[in-house]
Amino acid sequence: YRERTTTGKFALALGFVGSIFIIIAFVTPNWLEGDPRFYGTKFEKLGLWSHCFRSLPDINDLSNTRFYAGCRWIFNPFTEGYDEIRYMLVPPFFVATQFFFTICFVGMLIAIGLVLMYLLCIDDYYRVKVLRWIGFDLMVAGACGTIALIIFGAEGDGRDFMPDWEQNYLSWSFGLAFVGVVFMYVVAVLFIVEARIMQRKEIARESQEKQAYPMERTV
Repeated sequence: YRERTTTGKFALALGFVGSIFIIIAFVTPNWLEGDPRFYGTKFEKLGLWSHCFRSLPDINDLSNTRFYAGCRWIFNPFTEGYDEIRYMLVPPFFVATQFFFTICFVGMLIAIGLVLMYLLCIDDYYRVKVLRWIGFDLMVAGACGTIALIIFGAEGDGRDFMPDWEQNYLSWSFGLAFVGVVFMYVVAVLFIVEARIMQRKEIARESQEKQAYPMERTV
């Protein structure tokens, strides 16, 4: 059983909830959605790794008979002509969003691994260091997540991205990503505070041991 203060318990609880939010945001296709109240719009919704269209014409089809409907993985290799319009579906700002939020996601996974190490198998000698590593890791992951959210928030519903941009809006996956990143910062601070508390307890314990077993004076 690993000793934990109230701060540590809050850190674990909030970290668990925040991780769930980040995972859901990472895999769901609801970062941007088209308003379903408008009939005839081409765009339905998208996430970091998939796009969903109601009826998107292929601009490279001169016969005007090819349309894309339904949800597809961004790197779908099977749909004819899809790779030729990928530059429209995944512009540079979207690639940057994917990059920074993936780093955020990986940072969260590293933090989970470090927490499991701390709870299950780490030696007491290293526990303060591990708590600090968790805190700093989550700070870096949160910063990368913040960059991704700022980029997508500024460009995602702009006129130069998806069709019918006037009817598009940032949706719940983006909201979960925002909440998850906020939780990352809070949990990072809590783990760093927990490390500080544990360090003070170790110093106090060492001081008590020295008082209980004073060294014998040599003549």
